[in-house]
Amino acid sequence: MKTINLKKGMISKIGIGAFAVITMVFAGCEFIEDLPEANSIDDETPPSAFFTFSAGVEVENFNEVQFANQSDNATDFLWDLGDGTTSTDIDPVVIYPGEGEFTVTLTVSDALGQTDVYSETFELIEPDAPAVPDPVLLNPEFVRSPKSSGSDCTCSGWINTDVGEQGESSSGNGSDVLKFDDREPDHVYQEFAVTPNADYRVEIPYLFQSDIATGNLPSSLEIRVLAGEGYVDGYTPAYFTDTTEIPQSGFGYTSVDQTLIADNNLDIQVVTNPADSEYRTFTFIFNSGSNDSVALYIRGIGNAGPEDPADFARYGFSSGDEEIRIDSVTITAVN
Repeated sequence: MKTINLKKGMISKIGIGAFAVITMVFAGCEFIEDLPEANSIDDETPPSAFFTFSAGVEVENFNEVQFANQSDNATDFLWDLGDGTTSTDIDPVVIYPGEGEFTVTLTVSDALGQTDVYSETFELIEPDAPAVPDPVLLNPEFVRSPKSSGSDCTCSGWINTDVGEQGESSSGNGSDVLKFDDREPDHVYQEFAVTPNADYRVEIPYLFQSDIATGNLPSSLEIRVLAGEGYVDGYTPAYFTDTTEIPQSGFGYTSVDQTLIADNNLDIQVVTNPADSEYRTFTFIFNSGSNDSVALYIRGIGNAGPEDPADFARYGFSSGDEEIRIDSVTITAVN
């Protein structure tokens, strides 16, 4: 402490931190004044608060917001995130509860205790779900085409001889068609990619060759939509664009018994003879569930005595006493 004696009073100077407290006493009156320390300087680099942000662009993450802190000269950060929560992270990532308007405030400070504040208000809007694409089928019109072995056939792209005999070529309805002969275990089978948890419409123009149910065991057209995953450990479906490349056995479902397991079936439809001689279109809708691949398995059933008992013994089914023809398979996403 330094004391200076004056004629009319006394000044006492006591050093405290960055300032000096000077007490001036004159004629019984006391005055106190804070003065800068002789060597102190102004804060020439005060903090400046600022941030940008970006939200997710997909339906499932539109409410996930990434904040990018672009403040200058700051050492501490306090975020009011506008949803009742706060954060001291430099660049917080926030999952908001859903759609709505949110005001976010960032308060920054530096080592000298100086602060700055920046706020911004934004609105989160859930985007529309993208349209589910239609599945891509190989030879959906049953055009007579080459296959990996054997002669050209309307069944090209639709053969899996592990679950049935191939359907056969015929004509009708103004074009090539595929037929399931009576008393034979004929089928078509194809795997294709789908979007999980989506609805799909299936349309199949068909004709029973007889305009009345004939024989003791009339034919029926059975359509199964099979789960494309999980029925064989480690199996990954492969999709083809050329009928000469797709195999005819040893892939996907490798036995009829597998196709009959309830857990493997997403949908089962059975069409009986409508008792007329016109092509009709059978339509139904299935949901893909958790699958990103499904198999369409269509066969004639009726369990009449087969022409070849060995084929019936192998597959365990055959169509009845009527021939069935199908003109095409169209599958579209229901958006």
